[in-house]
Amino acid sequence: MKKLIALLLVFVMAFGLTACGNAKEGSENTDFEAPAEQWDGALPLVQEGEDNVITIGLRTNTNVTDYNDNAYTHWLEEQTGVDVQFVQFAGSAGDAATQISLMMASGEKLPDILYDFSGIKKAMGEEYGRDGYFLNVKDYFDHYSFYQKQSFRQLLGDEWEPIYNNFMSRASSDGNIYCFPAFGISPLDFPKFHPWINTRWLEALELEAPTNIEELYDVLVAFRDGDPNGNGKKDEIPMIGIANDGFADCVMWVINAFQFINMGSHYNVTDDGTVWLPYDTDENRQALQFLNKLVKEGLLSQLTWTISPAENEALINATATGEYTVGVICGHADTQFIKDGDAIYAYDPLPPLADATGSGGYGPQATYSQSYVTYITADCENPLLAFKLLDFMCSQESFLRQRYGEYGVDWKYVDGGLGHLGGEAKIELLNPNFYNEQNNGSWRGAFGVSSEWDWEQLTDPEADPWNYTKNMKLVQNYEYSEAASQPKNVYYAPAYTLEENEIRNAVKPDVEEYLKVSRAEFCTGVRDPYSDADWQSYLDALKALGYYDDFLTPAQSAWDRING
Repeated sequence: MKKLIALLLVFVMAFGLTACGNAKEGSENTDFEAPAEQWDGALPLVQEGEDNVITIGLRTNTNVTDYNDNAYTHWLEEQTGVDVQFVQFAGSAGDAATQISLMMASGEKLPDILYDFSGIKKAMGEEYGRDGYFLNVKDYFDHYSFYQKQSFRQLLGDEWEPIYNNFMSRASSDGNIYCFPAFGISPLDFPKFHPWINTRWLEALELEAPTNIEELYDVLVAFRDGDPNGNGKKDEIPMIGIANDGFADCVMWVINAFQFINMGSHYNVTDDGTVWLPYDTDENRQALQFLNKLVKEGLLSQLTWTISPAENEALINATATGEYTVGVICGHADTQFIKDGDAIYAYDPLPPLADATGSGGYGPQATYSQSYVTYITADCENPLLAFKLLDFMCSQESFLRQRYGEYGVDWKYVDGGLGHLGGEAKIELLNPNFYNEQNNGSWRGAFGVSSEWDWEQLTDPEADPWNYTKNMKLVQNYEYSEAASQPKNVYYAPAYTLEENEIRNAVKPDVEEYLKVSRAEFCTGVRDPYSDADWQSYLDALKALGYYDDFLTPAQSAWDRING
C-alpha cells in the first residue's frame, strides 16, 4: 500500500513570519549538467531499481475523495514509473502558504514539489527561490522541456514560440525561473465584458442592435418609453449590469467606447512603451458624463452599483408570466442565464461600442491564463525527476485526464462530429458532471498546458439545445471581441520584484477603492462630472493617494524589465 504522508494544518495565522532569516545557501543549480542532446520525452522516467519516489505537497479539495487510490495518480505512475506520495495541506490557500513559511523557519523538510500553491504569489516565490528554498529550474527548461513545448506547438501552431518565450519571461523579475508555470487558453472567456440585448424588444419596436453610443442612447430611450414587453406598464429597465464585477460590468463596457481601460491590470501602455493610467483623462471624464446622463434619464439603473449576482440573475431572466423587464444586460451566460430557461433565446451578444472620441472603440480581452505557483523545492533530492514529472503533466492527455477524468469512463476520443464550439469534436464527455461532483478521478486541477478550443466536445444540438445555443452565442461574443480594436501594447502578468510589490501594494487598496467609489459617484450624480471643481478635487485626491508615484512607477519598471 502506498505510503501517505499526511500533514494536518493548525490554523495559526502567523502573518509576517517569513523564512528569510534562515535562508539556505544559494539558489542556483550548481550541480546541473547539461545533456548532450535535448531530452526526447522518453518514458518511463525511471528504470526498475532506481529511486522513484517524488513527494507532492498540495492543498486538499473536498471534491477529491482519495488522492492515492485515484485514477489520475494511477495513470501518472503507470506512464512515468514514479511513485507519487502526497503531503496534504488543509485550509485556504493562505493557510497553506503560512504553513510552508513555518516549515521553512523551523528547518522542516519540504515536499519535493509544491503543486498549485496559489497562496505563494509569484514575487514571494521568487524571493523564496533567491533565498534557496525553491530551485531555479531555468536550465531544466532549456534542456528538458519536451511535453510542455510539444503542447504549445499543438495549441498555437507556428506562432507558439514567441508566445511561449513571453510567457516564460514573466516567471520572475531576475531572469531565473523558480517555478513551473502553467498555461491555458479559454477563448469563450477572452472578452472581458459580456453585454447582451433583448432581441425580442428590438423586434417589437422595429429597432436594430446599437453599435455606438448614439445608437445605444436611442435604443435605451425606446426601451424606456416604448413598452417593449407589451404589458402596458412602464416597468422596463433599459440597461443594468454589476459594476466592478468582471464580465457583468456594463459601465466599463461603455467607457471603452471613449478610451481603453483594461480592467484587472489598470495600466495602459503607449506604442513606445510608456505606462500610464487612464482614470484622469478627458476621455474618461467624457465617459462618466455620458454614463451620468444615462443614469439621470433612467436609462441605466442605479442598481448597477448595489445589485448582487443572485439578484441580477433573478431580474434579467423571464418572470413567471414570461415577461422580461431588462433590455441591455451584462454578464457571462453560464452565471446569469438560468439553465434551460428562455433567456438564452431572448438575448443576443452585443459587440464593443465604436470609437466615440478618437481614443476608444476597444473590446478588452483577457490574456492567456498564466499561473506561476508550482515549485520544486531545494529539499528535493532528485530535481531532474521532479522536473520531468511536471513536464509530462503538461502533455495533452494529462490535461484531459486532469480536467475530464478517467479515459473510457468519464471521456473518450472521437473522430469527427459537431463540437460544442461549432468546430470538429475531438472528445466526448461520458460524464459531463465529473468536475462538479465528488470522485477519485483526478486531483481537481488542470495543471500544464490546456485549451478548451483545442479539445471541442461532441455535442447534439437537438438533445441539448440550451447549451448549444449558449455556446454559439459565447462564440459570437468572442468573435466580436476579436474583431474590435486592440492597443499595440497591453499590460498584463508583470513580474514585479518583491520591493516593487511592497511599494505598489502599500497604496493599491486605497487607490482601487477610491477609483471605484469616485466612478460610482460621478455616474450616479453624487459628484458632478461636468463640474471642474469636482473633477479637480478628484484629481487632487488621486495624487495624494500615490496614484502617479507608488501606483504607477513600479508598473513602468516591471514593463521595462520584461520588454527590454
